[in-house]
Amino acid sequence: MTRILSTLLLLVFAFVSLQAKDEKGAKVRQVLVVAEQGTPHQGFCDAARQWLEAHAERLNIQMTYVSDLSKTKKGYLNQFQLILQLNYPPYCPPQAWSKEAGADFEKYIDEGKGGYVGFHHASLLGDIFGAGPMWQWYSDFMGDIRWKDYIAPLADGTVIKEDVQHPVMQGVSSTFRVTKDEWYTYDRSPRGNVRVLARVDEDSYSIDTPVKMGDHPVIWVNEAKKTRNVYFQIGHDKELFDNLAFLTMFENSIRWTLGDTEEKEQEGYAADRGSAPRFRALFYWDPSEEEAHVRFDKDAINFFHHLSYGEGFLMDTTSNFSEYADKLSDYNIVIMLNSQPRGEKDRLAFQQYMEQGGGWLGFHAAAYNDRNTHWPWLNEFLGCGQYYSNNWPPQAAFVECDYPDHRVTSTLPEQWVAPASEFYQWEPSPRKNKDVQVLLSISPKMYPFGIKDVVKWGDFPIAWTNTKYRMVYLNTGHGEEGFGNATQNLLFTNAFRWVVSRSPKGDPFVNKK
Repeated sequence: MTRILSTLLLLVFAFVSLQAKDEKGAKVRQVLVVAEQGTPHQGFCDAARQWLEAHAERLNIQMTYVSDLSKTKKGYLNQFQLILQLNYPPYCPPQAWSKEAGADFEKYIDEGKGGYVGFHHASLLGDIFGAGPMWQWYSDFMGDIRWKDYIAPLADGTVIKEDVQHPVMQGVSSTFRVTKDEWYTYDRSPRGNVRVLARVDEDSYSIDTPVKMGDHPVIWVNEAKKTRNVYFQIGHDKELFDNLAFLTMFENSIRWTLGDTEEKEQEGYAADRGSAPRFRALFYWDPSEEEAHVRFDKDAINFFHHLSYGEGFLMDTTSNFSEYADKLSDYNIVIMLNSQPRGEKDRLAFQQYMEQGGGWLGFHAAAYNDRNTHWPWLNEFLGCGQYYSNNWPPQAAFVECDYPDHRVTSTLPEQWVAPASEFYQWEPSPRKNKDVQVLLSISPKMYPFGIKDVVKWGDFPIAWTNTKYRMVYLNTGHGEEGFGNATQNLLFTNAFRWVVSRSPKGDPFVNKK
Protein backbone atom coordinates (compact mmCIF):
# COMPACT_ATOMS: atom_id res chain seq x y z
CA MET A 1 0.00 0.00 0.00
CA THR A 2 2.81 2.42 0.90
CA ARG A 3 4.46 1.88 -2.50
CA ILE A 4 1.17 2.52 -4.30
CA LEU A 5 0.59 5.75 -2.43
CA SER A 6 4.12 6.86 -3.06
CA THR A 7 3.76 6.23 -6.76
CA LEU A 8 0.58 8.24 -6.87
CA LEU A 9 2.23 11.11 -5.03
CA LEU A 10 5.19 11.01 -7.41
CA LEU A 11 2.84 11.40 -10.33
CA VAL A 12 1.46 14.53 -8.76
CA PHE A 13 4.70 15.94 -7.41
CA ALA A 14 7.19 14.89 -10.06
CA PHE A 15 9.94 17.07 -8.74
CA VAL A 16 9.56 16.44 -5.02
CA SER A 17 11.75 13.98 -3.14
CA LEU A 18 9.63 11.35 -1.39
CA GLN A 19 10.53 9.12 1.49
CA ALA A 20 8.73 6.12 0.09
CA LYS A 21 9.17 2.67 1.55
CA ASP A 22 9.01 -0.68 -0.21
CA GLU A 23 7.24 -3.72 1.22
CA LYS A 24 10.34 -4.73 3.19
CA GLY A 25 10.67 -1.31 4.81
CA ALA A 26 13.68 -0.21 2.79
CA LYS A 27 13.73 3.35 1.60
CA VAL A 28 13.15 3.74 -2.12
CA ARG A 29 16.10 5.62 -3.63
CA GLN A 30 15.36 8.63 -5.83
CA VAL A 31 17.25 8.69 -9.13
CA LEU A 32 17.48 11.69 -11.45
CA VAL A 33 17.84 10.58 -15.07
CA VAL A 34 19.17 13.43 -17.21
CA ALA A 35 18.88 12.60 -20.91
CA GLU A 36 19.16 14.68 -24.02
CA GLN A 37 16.36 14.48 -26.55
CA GLY A 38 16.19 14.58 -30.34
CA THR A 39 19.87 13.69 -30.98
CA PRO A 40 21.60 10.65 -32.50
CA HIS A 41 21.77 9.35 -28.92
CA GLN A 42 17.99 9.16 -28.59
CA GLY A 43 17.95 5.39 -29.11
CA PHE A 44 20.42 4.81 -26.29
CA CYS A 45 18.51 7.10 -23.93
CA ASP A 46 15.18 5.43 -24.73
CA ALA A 47 16.65 1.94 -24.25
CA ALA A 48 18.14 3.01 -20.91
CA ARG A 49 14.78 4.35 -19.75
CA GLN A 50 13.05 1.13 -20.79
CA TRP A 51 15.62 -0.94 -18.88
CA LEU A 52 15.37 1.23 -15.78
CA GLU A 53 11.58 1.01 -15.72
CA ALA A 54 11.73 -2.77 -16.07
CA HIS A 55 14.19 -3.16 -13.19
CA ALA A 56 13.26 -0.29 -10.88
CA GLU A 57 11.40 -2.42 -8.35
CA ARG A 58 14.20 -4.97 -8.14
CA LEU A 59 16.80 -2.20 -7.66
CA ASN A 60 14.54 -0.32 -5.25
CA ILE A 61 14.73 2.94 -7.18
CA GLN A 62 12.28 5.57 -8.44
CA MET A 63 13.20 7.68 -11.48
CA THR A 64 12.58 11.31 -12.32
CA TYR A 65 13.35 12.19 -15.95
CA VAL A 66 14.68 15.59 -17.03
CA SER A 67 15.85 16.69 -20.46
CA ASP A 68 16.73 20.31 -19.66
CA LEU A 69 18.71 21.38 -16.60
CA SER A 70 18.86 25.01 -17.65
CA LYS A 71 15.50 25.65 -16.00
CA THR A 72 16.14 23.97 -12.66
CA LYS A 73 16.56 25.98 -9.49
CA LYS A 74 19.08 26.00 -6.69
CA GLY A 75 18.93 22.93 -4.47
CA TYR A 76 17.03 20.79 -6.98
CA LEU A 77 19.66 18.05 -7.19
CA ASN A 78 19.87 17.49 -3.45
CA GLN A 79 16.70 15.40 -3.35
CA PHE A 80 18.30 12.60 -5.39
CA GLN A 81 20.49 9.73 -4.20
CA LEU A 82 21.82 9.13 -7.72
CA ILE A 83 22.26 11.14 -10.91
CA LEU A 84 22.32 9.20 -14.20
CA GLN A 85 23.62 11.43 -16.99
CA LEU A 86 22.56 9.78 -20.24
CA ASN A 87 24.50 11.61 -22.95
CA TYR A 88 23.57 15.00 -21.54
CA PRO A 89 26.45 17.32 -22.50
CA PRO A 90 28.58 19.31 -20.03
CA TYR A 91 28.19 22.64 -21.78
CA CYS A 92 28.64 25.69 -19.64
CA PRO A 93 25.57 27.52 -18.44
CA PRO A 94 23.24 28.57 -19.87
CA GLN A 95 23.58 26.25 -22.87
CA ALA A 96 22.77 23.02 -21.01
CA TRP A 97 22.81 23.85 -17.29
CA SER A 98 21.53 26.78 -15.31
CA LYS A 99 24.11 28.52 -13.17
CA GLU A 100 22.27 27.26 -10.13
CA ALA A 101 22.20 23.65 -11.41
CA GLY A 102 25.89 23.81 -12.36
CA ALA A 103 26.86 25.06 -8.90
CA ASP A 104 24.59 22.47 -7.29
CA PHE A 105 26.17 19.72 -9.37
CA GLU A 106 29.67 20.72 -8.33
CA LYS A 107 28.63 20.76 -4.67
CA TYR A 108 26.74 17.47 -5.07
CA ILE A 109 29.87 15.72 -6.40
CA ASP A 110 32.45 17.44 -4.19
CA GLU A 111 30.51 16.88 -0.97
CA GLY A 112 29.31 13.38 -1.72
CA LYS A 113 25.60 14.08 -1.56
CA GLY A 114 24.81 11.10 -3.79
CA GLY A 115 26.08 8.86 -6.56
CA TYR A 116 26.82 9.63 -10.19
CA VAL A 117 26.97 7.59 -13.41
CA GLY A 118 27.68 9.34 -16.72
CA PHE A 119 27.71 8.12 -20.31
CA HIS A 120 29.35 9.04 -23.61
CA HIS A 121 28.27 12.59 -24.49
CA ALA A 122 28.77 13.57 -20.85
CA SER A 123 32.49 14.07 -21.59
CA LEU A 124 32.04 16.32 -24.64
CA LEU A 125 34.24 18.97 -23.09
CA GLY A 126 35.71 22.05 -24.71
CA ASP A 127 34.84 25.19 -26.64
CA ILE A 128 33.12 23.22 -29.41
CA PHE A 129 29.95 23.42 -31.43
CA GLY A 130 29.42 26.98 -30.24
CA ALA A 131 28.91 25.76 -26.68
CA GLY A 132 30.94 28.53 -25.09
CA PRO A 133 33.90 28.31 -22.73
CA MET A 134 34.82 24.98 -21.24
CA TRP A 135 33.50 24.08 -17.80
CA GLN A 136 36.89 23.64 -16.08
CA TRP A 137 35.57 22.01 -12.91
CA TYR A 138 33.78 19.43 -15.00
CA SER A 139 36.93 18.78 -17.05
CA ASP A 140 38.85 18.12 -13.83
CA PHE A 141 36.05 15.80 -12.69
CA MET A 142 36.48 13.79 -15.91
CA GLY A 143 40.23 13.49 -15.38
CA ASP A 144 41.49 16.85 -16.70
CA ILE A 145 40.59 16.10 -20.31
CA ARG A 146 39.27 18.03 -23.28
CA TRP A 147 37.34 16.40 -26.13
CA LYS A 148 39.44 16.22 -29.30
CA ASP A 149 37.94 13.94 -31.96
CA TYR A 150 35.90 10.82 -32.63
CA ILE A 151 35.87 7.88 -35.00
CA ALA A 152 33.45 8.19 -37.85
CA PRO A 153 31.68 6.18 -39.00
CA LEU A 154 30.66 4.07 -36.00
CA ALA A 155 33.03 1.22 -35.24
CA ASP A 156 33.14 -2.01 -33.26
CA GLY A 157 35.92 -2.36 -30.71
CA THR A 158 37.20 -4.71 -28.02
CA VAL A 159 37.17 -3.39 -24.48
CA ILE A 160 39.78 -4.70 -22.06
CA LYS A 161 38.95 -4.99 -18.36
CA GLU A 162 41.84 -3.57 -16.36
CA ASP A 163 40.53 -3.47 -12.80
CA VAL A 164 39.20 -6.87 -11.74
CA GLN A 165 38.68 -5.74 -8.15
CA HIS A 166 36.28 -2.84 -8.55
CA PRO A 167 32.58 -3.67 -7.89
CA VAL A 168 31.52 -2.14 -11.22
CA MET A 169 33.56 -4.79 -13.07
CA GLN A 170 32.40 -7.85 -11.14
CA GLY A 171 30.95 -10.56 -13.37
CA VAL A 172 32.38 -8.93 -16.50
CA SER A 173 34.63 -10.93 -18.80
CA SER A 174 38.26 -9.88 -19.27
CA THR A 175 37.44 -8.64 -22.78
CA PHE A 176 34.16 -7.90 -24.50
CA ARG A 177 33.08 -6.53 -27.86
CA VAL A 178 31.19 -3.25 -28.20
CA THR A 179 29.43 -2.68 -31.52
CA LYS A 180 28.48 0.53 -33.33
CA ASP A 181 29.97 2.99 -30.92
CA GLU A 182 31.41 6.46 -31.39
CA TRP A 183 34.87 6.31 -29.79
CA TYR A 184 35.90 9.71 -28.44
CA THR A 185 39.50 10.81 -28.17
CA TYR A 186 40.79 13.51 -25.84
CA ASP A 187 43.75 15.84 -25.69
CA ARG A 188 45.29 13.50 -23.13
CA SER A 189 44.58 10.25 -21.33
CA PRO A 190 42.76 10.72 -18.00
CA ARG A 191 44.97 7.96 -16.51
CA GLY A 192 46.87 9.29 -13.53
CA ASN A 193 43.97 11.49 -12.52
CA VAL A 194 41.35 8.72 -12.37
CA ARG A 195 41.14 5.03 -11.60
CA VAL A 196 40.83 3.27 -14.95
CA LEU A 197 38.50 0.28 -14.99
CA ALA A 198 38.72 -0.57 -18.69
CA ARG A 199 40.30 0.60 -21.94
CA VAL A 200 39.63 -0.02 -25.61
CA ASP A 201 42.14 -1.93 -27.74
CA GLU A 202 42.60 0.53 -30.60
CA ASP A 203 44.02 -2.23 -32.80
CA SER A 204 40.68 -4.02 -32.56
CA TYR A 205 38.55 -1.41 -34.34
CA SER A 206 36.44 -2.82 -37.15
CA ILE A 207 37.56 0.03 -39.43
CA ASP A 208 40.90 1.57 -40.26
CA THR A 209 41.22 4.95 -38.64
CA PRO A 210 44.03 7.39 -37.84
CA VAL A 211 41.99 8.67 -34.88
CA LYS A 212 43.72 7.01 -31.92
CA MET A 213 45.01 7.97 -28.50
CA GLY A 214 47.50 5.19 -27.73
CA ASP A 215 46.39 4.78 -24.13
CA HIS A 216 42.60 4.96 -24.41
CA PRO A 217 40.61 4.45 -21.18
CA VAL A 218 36.85 4.15 -21.68
CA ILE A 219 35.53 3.40 -18.17
CA TRP A 220 36.85 5.07 -15.05
CA VAL A 221 36.10 6.50 -11.60
CA ASN A 222 37.45 9.68 -10.02
CA GLU A 223 38.40 8.71 -6.48
CA ALA A 224 39.36 12.29 -5.61
CA LYS A 225 35.64 13.09 -5.31
CA LYS A 226 33.54 12.19 -2.28
CA THR A 227 30.70 11.06 -4.52
CA ARG A 228 30.89 7.54 -5.84
CA ASN A 229 31.10 8.10 -9.57
CA VAL A 230 31.54 6.11 -12.79
CA TYR A 231 31.97 7.37 -16.33
CA PHE A 232 31.41 5.22 -19.45
CA GLN A 233 32.75 6.60 -22.72
CA ILE A 234 30.63 4.00 -24.53
CA GLY A 235 26.97 4.80 -24.89
CA HIS A 236 26.16 5.89 -28.41
CA ASP A 237 23.83 3.15 -29.61
CA LYS A 238 20.88 1.25 -28.20
CA GLU A 239 22.57 -2.06 -29.10
CA LEU A 240 24.50 -1.77 -25.85
CA PHE A 241 21.38 -2.92 -24.06
CA ASP A 242 21.72 -6.26 -25.85
CA ASN A 243 25.31 -6.56 -24.57
CA LEU A 244 25.60 -8.73 -21.45
CA ALA A 245 28.86 -7.12 -20.31
CA PHE A 246 27.37 -3.64 -20.54
CA LEU A 247 24.16 -4.62 -18.76
CA THR A 248 26.23 -6.15 -15.96
CA MET A 249 28.30 -2.97 -15.58
CA PHE A 250 25.21 -0.76 -15.84
CA GLU A 251 23.52 -2.51 -12.94
CA ASN A 252 26.78 -2.80 -10.98
CA SER A 253 27.39 0.94 -11.32
CA ILE A 254 23.90 1.77 -10.04
CA ARG A 255 24.24 -0.54 -7.05
CA TRP A 256 27.76 0.60 -6.19
CA THR A 257 27.08 4.34 -6.45
CA LEU A 258 23.99 3.88 -4.29
CA GLY A 259 26.09 2.06 -1.70
CA ASP A 260 24.60 -1.40 -2.17
CA THR A 261 28.00 -2.99 -2.84
CA GLU A 262 31.44 -2.43 -1.38
CA GLU A 263 34.92 -3.06 -2.72
CA LYS A 264 36.55 -6.07 -1.08
CA GLU A 265 39.93 -7.68 -1.46
CA GLN A 266 39.61 -11.05 -3.16
CA GLU A 267 41.61 -13.97 -1.83
CA GLY A 268 44.36 -15.17 -4.07
CA TYR A 269 44.87 -11.92 -5.89
CA ALA A 270 47.09 -8.98 -5.29
CA ALA A 271 45.29 -6.09 -3.63
CA ASP A 272 46.79 -3.52 -6.00
CA ARG A 273 46.18 -5.40 -9.21
CA GLY A 274 43.77 -2.78 -10.50
CA SER A 275 46.18 0.13 -10.24
CA ALA A 276 49.60 -1.46 -10.78
CA PRO A 277 50.96 -4.39 -12.78
CA ARG A 278 51.68 -7.59 -10.92
CA PHE A 279 54.86 -8.32 -12.84
CA ARG A 280 56.59 -7.98 -16.21
CA ALA A 281 57.09 -10.68 -18.83
CA LEU A 282 59.53 -10.63 -21.74
CA PHE A 283 58.64 -12.46 -24.97
CA TYR A 284 61.43 -13.26 -27.40
CA TRP A 285 60.82 -14.43 -30.97
CA ASP A 286 62.57 -14.34 -34.33
CA PRO A 287 60.52 -13.29 -37.39
CA SER A 288 63.21 -14.68 -39.69
CA GLU A 289 62.63 -18.27 -38.56
CA GLU A 290 60.71 -20.76 -40.67
CA GLU A 291 57.18 -19.72 -41.51
CA ALA A 292 55.39 -22.34 -39.39
CA HIS A 293 57.31 -21.26 -36.30
CA VAL A 294 56.57 -17.60 -36.94
CA ARG A 295 52.85 -18.34 -37.30
CA PHE A 296 52.87 -20.02 -33.91
CA ASP A 297 54.88 -17.16 -32.39
CA LYS A 298 52.39 -14.52 -33.55
CA ASP A 299 49.47 -16.56 -32.23
CA ALA A 300 51.31 -17.01 -28.92
CA ILE A 301 51.93 -13.28 -28.55
CA ASN A 302 48.23 -12.63 -29.18
CA PHE A 303 47.24 -15.37 -26.71
CA PHE A 304 49.39 -14.02 -23.90
CA HIS A 305 48.41 -10.45 -24.76
CA HIS A 306 44.81 -11.34 -24.00
CA LEU A 307 45.87 -13.33 -20.93
CA SER A 308 47.55 -10.19 -19.60
CA TYR A 309 44.17 -8.43 -19.43
CA GLY A 310 42.94 -10.65 -16.65
CA GLU A 311 46.24 -11.62 -15.04
CA GLY A 312 47.41 -8.03 -14.71
CA PHE A 313 50.93 -8.21 -16.06
CA LEU A 314 52.88 -6.11 -18.52
CA MET A 315 54.48 -7.81 -21.50
CA ASP A 316 57.36 -6.65 -23.65
CA THR A 317 57.97 -8.33 -26.98
CA THR A 318 61.26 -8.31 -28.85
CA SER A 319 63.07 -9.96 -31.72
CA ASN A 320 66.40 -8.49 -30.53
CA PHE A 321 67.45 -10.23 -27.33
CA SER A 322 70.51 -8.01 -26.99
CA GLU A 323 68.32 -5.01 -26.25
CA TYR A 324 67.15 -6.69 -23.05
CA ALA A 325 70.18 -8.77 -22.06
CA ASP A 326 71.22 -6.33 -19.33
CA LYS A 327 67.64 -5.79 -18.13
CA LEU A 328 66.47 -9.37 -17.57
CA SER A 329 66.25 -8.87 -13.82
CA ASP A 330 63.29 -6.54 -14.44
CA TYR A 331 61.24 -9.53 -15.60
CA ASN A 332 59.57 -12.26 -13.59
CA ILE A 333 59.63 -14.56 -16.61
CA VAL A 334 61.24 -14.79 -20.05
CA ILE A 335 59.24 -16.62 -22.71
CA MET A 336 61.18 -17.92 -25.70
CA LEU A 337 58.97 -18.65 -28.69
CA ASN A 338 60.86 -20.97 -31.01
CA SER A 339 64.03 -18.91 -30.50
CA GLN A 340 67.03 -18.77 -28.23
CA PRO A 341 69.82 -16.17 -27.84
CA ARG A 342 72.73 -16.80 -30.19
CA GLY A 343 75.41 -14.36 -29.16
CA GLU A 344 77.82 -15.39 -26.42
CA LYS A 345 77.11 -12.27 -24.37
CA ASP A 346 73.33 -12.78 -24.63
CA ARG A 347 73.61 -16.44 -23.67
CA LEU A 348 75.72 -15.61 -20.64
CA ALA A 349 73.21 -12.96 -19.54
CA PHE A 350 70.35 -15.46 -19.78
CA GLN A 351 72.37 -18.10 -17.94
CA GLN A 352 73.08 -15.70 -15.07
CA TYR A 353 69.43 -14.62 -15.00
CA MET A 354 68.25 -18.21 -14.58
CA GLU A 355 70.90 -19.12 -12.00
CA GLN A 356 69.86 -16.09 -9.95
CA GLY A 357 66.21 -17.21 -9.75
CA GLY A 358 64.82 -16.05 -13.10
CA GLY A 359 61.82 -17.72 -14.75
CA TRP A 360 61.62 -19.32 -18.18
CA LEU A 361 58.92 -20.79 -20.39
CA GLY A 362 60.19 -22.25 -23.64
CA PHE A 363 58.33 -23.51 -26.69
CA HIS A 364 59.50 -26.01 -29.30
CA ALA A 365 62.63 -24.76 -31.11
CA ALA A 366 63.65 -22.66 -28.09
CA ALA A 367 65.19 -25.90 -26.80
CA TYR A 368 66.63 -27.19 -30.08
CA ASN A 369 70.20 -28.23 -29.27
CA ASP A 370 72.16 -30.31 -31.75
CA ARG A 371 75.92 -30.43 -32.36
CA ASN A 372 75.73 -27.10 -34.20
CA THR A 373 74.13 -25.21 -31.34
CA HIS A 374 77.42 -24.82 -29.46
CA TRP A 375 75.80 -24.01 -26.13
CA PRO A 376 76.77 -26.73 -23.57
CA TRP A 377 74.95 -25.00 -20.72
CA LEU A 378 71.64 -25.38 -22.58
CA ASN A 379 71.87 -29.16 -22.25
CA GLU A 380 72.47 -28.81 -18.52
CA PHE A 381 69.60 -26.34 -18.20
CA LEU A 382 67.15 -28.57 -20.07
CA GLY A 383 68.33 -31.69 -18.28
CA CYS A 384 68.61 -33.75 -21.44
CA GLY A 385 70.91 -34.73 -24.27
CA GLN A 386 70.97 -33.37 -27.79
CA TYR A 387 68.14 -33.33 -30.29
CA TYR A 388 67.71 -36.83 -31.72
CA SER A 389 64.69 -36.98 -34.03
CA ASN A 390 61.19 -35.72 -34.80
CA ASN A 391 58.00 -36.75 -36.53
CA TRP A 392 57.17 -35.28 -39.91
CA PRO A 393 54.81 -33.96 -41.17
CA PRO A 394 53.10 -32.35 -38.16
CA GLN A 395 50.55 -34.67 -36.60
CA ALA A 396 48.14 -34.67 -33.69
CA ALA A 397 49.46 -36.74 -30.79
CA PHE A 398 47.89 -38.88 -28.08
CA VAL A 399 49.29 -37.43 -24.86
CA GLU A 400 49.58 -39.07 -21.44
CA CYS A 401 50.04 -37.25 -18.14
CA ASP A 402 53.14 -38.43 -16.25
CA TYR A 403 52.63 -36.23 -13.19
CA PRO A 404 48.90 -35.62 -12.61
CA ASP A 405 49.44 -34.01 -9.18
CA HIS A 406 51.69 -31.22 -10.47
CA ARG A 407 50.09 -27.75 -10.60
CA VAL A 408 50.84 -27.52 -14.32
CA THR A 409 48.92 -30.70 -15.13
CA SER A 410 46.48 -31.16 -12.24
CA THR A 411 43.58 -29.59 -14.16
CA LEU A 412 44.28 -31.52 -17.37
CA PRO A 413 42.83 -34.90 -18.40
CA GLU A 414 45.18 -37.81 -17.80
CA GLN A 415 44.95 -38.58 -21.52
CA TRP A 416 44.10 -36.18 -24.35
CA VAL A 417 44.87 -35.41 -27.97
CA ALA A 418 47.26 -32.52 -28.60
CA PRO A 419 46.91 -30.51 -31.84
CA ALA A 420 49.16 -31.27 -34.79
CA SER A 421 52.78 -30.26 -34.34
CA GLU A 422 56.32 -31.33 -35.04
CA PHE A 423 57.55 -32.90 -31.79
CA TYR A 424 61.25 -33.19 -30.94
CA GLN A 425 62.88 -36.18 -29.28
CA TRP A 426 66.10 -36.04 -27.24
CA GLU A 427 68.77 -38.61 -26.44
CA PRO A 428 69.30 -39.23 -23.65
CA SER A 429 65.78 -38.45 -22.55
CA PRO A 430 65.32 -35.80 -19.82
CA ARG A 431 63.50 -38.50 -17.85
CA LYS A 432 66.88 -40.03 -17.05
CA ASN A 433 67.94 -36.87 -15.22
CA LYS A 434 67.19 -37.05 -11.47
CA ASP A 435 66.47 -33.31 -11.36
CA VAL A 436 63.85 -33.44 -14.10
CA GLN A 437 60.11 -33.91 -13.57
CA VAL A 438 58.45 -35.08 -16.78
CA LEU A 439 54.89 -33.75 -16.91
CA LEU A 440 53.57 -35.04 -20.25
CA SER A 441 54.67 -37.59 -22.83
CA ILE A 442 53.50 -38.81 -26.20
CA SER A 443 51.93 -42.21 -25.70
CA PRO A 444 53.89 -45.23 -26.99
CA LYS A 445 50.63 -46.18 -28.67
CA MET A 446 51.50 -43.57 -31.31
CA TYR A 447 54.51 -45.55 -32.65
CA PRO A 448 55.33 -45.50 -35.47
CA PHE A 449 54.83 -41.72 -35.27
CA GLY A 450 55.25 -39.79 -38.53
CA ILE A 451 54.98 -40.45 -42.24
CA LYS A 452 58.14 -39.06 -43.85
CA ASP A 453 60.27 -38.75 -40.71
CA VAL A 454 59.18 -41.60 -38.49
CA VAL A 455 59.78 -42.07 -34.76
CA LYS A 456 59.58 -45.82 -34.18
CA TRP A 457 60.49 -46.18 -30.51
CA GLY A 458 62.01 -44.54 -27.46
CA ASP A 459 60.99 -42.21 -24.67
CA PHE A 460 59.08 -39.09 -25.83
CA PRO A 461 58.55 -36.42 -23.13
CA ILE A 462 56.94 -33.23 -24.43
CA ALA A 463 56.63 -31.15 -21.25
CA TRP A 464 58.94 -31.06 -18.25
CA THR A 465 60.64 -28.94 -15.61
CA ASN A 466 64.21 -29.08 -14.37
CA THR A 467 63.78 -28.61 -10.62
CA LYS A 468 67.16 -26.86 -10.33
CA TYR A 469 65.60 -23.91 -12.15
CA ARG A 470 62.31 -22.03 -12.32
CA MET A 471 61.33 -23.28 -15.76
CA VAL A 472 58.97 -25.31 -17.93
CA TYR A 473 59.62 -26.54 -21.43
CA LEU A 474 56.73 -27.24 -23.83
CA ASN A 475 57.60 -29.20 -26.97
CA THR A 476 54.72 -27.98 -29.12
CA GLY A 477 55.00 -24.83 -31.22
CA HIS A 478 54.92 -25.59 -34.93
CA GLY A 479 52.20 -24.06 -37.12
CA GLU A 480 48.88 -22.34 -36.62
CA GLU A 481 47.06 -25.09 -34.68
CA GLY A 482 48.77 -24.41 -31.38
CA PHE A 483 45.99 -22.36 -29.82
CA GLY A 484 42.90 -24.05 -31.17
CA ASN A 485 42.65 -26.62 -28.39
CA ALA A 486 41.20 -25.70 -25.00
CA THR A 487 43.18 -28.34 -23.11
CA GLN A 488 46.46 -27.22 -24.60
CA ASN A 489 45.61 -23.56 -23.92
CA LEU A 490 45.01 -24.53 -20.29
CA LEU A 491 48.39 -26.25 -20.25
CA PHE A 492 50.07 -23.07 -21.52
CA THR A 493 48.26 -20.93 -18.93
CA ASN A 494 49.04 -23.32 -16.07
CA ALA A 495 52.72 -23.52 -17.00
CA PHE A 496 53.01 -19.75 -17.28
CA ARG A 497 51.30 -19.13 -13.94
CA TRP A 498 53.32 -21.84 -12.18
CA VAL A 499 56.67 -20.45 -13.26
CA VAL A 500 55.61 -16.92 -12.33
CA SER A 501 54.24 -17.97 -8.94
CA ARG A 502 57.58 -19.45 -7.84
CA SER A 503 59.49 -16.18 -8.05
CA PRO A 504 61.98 -15.66 -5.20
CA LYS A 505 60.36 -12.23 -4.76
CA GLY A 506 57.06 -13.93 -3.89
CA ASP A 507 53.96 -15.11 -5.69
CA PRO A 508 52.40 -12.07 -7.42
CA PHE A 509 49.05 -13.86 -7.61
CA VAL A 510 48.73 -14.14 -3.84
CA ASN A 511 47.38 -11.33 -1.74
CA LYS A 512 49.96 -10.09 0.78
CA LYS A 513 48.36 -8.78 3.93
